[in-house]
Amino acid sequence: MTMMKRSILIAVLALASIAPTLAQNMKLGHVNRQELLLMLPERSDAEAKIQGFATQLEGKLQAMQVEYQNEVARLQTTGDSLTQTEQQSAMEDIQALEQRIMEAQQKAQSDMQKMEEELLAPMITRLDAAIAAVAEENKYSYVFDTSAGLVVYTGGGDDLMPLVKTQLGL
Repeated sequence: MTMMKRSILIAVLALASIAPTLAQNMKLGHVNRQELLLMLPERSDAEAKIQGFATQLEGKLQAMQVEYQNEVARLQTTGDSLTQTEQQSAMEDIQALEQRIMEAQQKAQSDMQKMEEELLAPMITRLDAAIAAVAEENKYSYVFDTSAGLVVYTGGGDDLMPLVKTQLGL
């Protein structure tokens, strides 16, 4: 055997003998972040703000929809008395209104997402800090989020939910 092959073999054997020791010292835990997030007291305030904002946006969209329906009804009732140019102009106005409604719906959706993210960000930061504090305090190597669907088996780790709830004051 060459010197290089012998060195590689020794390194592999050394790692193989150390790996079980490292695995024995590793502590695994799991939490359900989604469940914890729903338990936070500030969550209800955020939901109320989101609902209020949604109601406001809905009102604006409904007003635009009423305006659209009124314009279509007006064209249907007066269409025969209008010149072709007037009819064409009215149709273009209705199409422009349709476009504005579609754009307003897309903007409303985007604004709702932004608001949710804005309101949830501090809660997620607080939650992550609590999880990290519990993990450090109890010397966990890894903490898995069971709500993310990435953990298929949790029998090997400790459920940190009670400790994190305590850390959060829940």
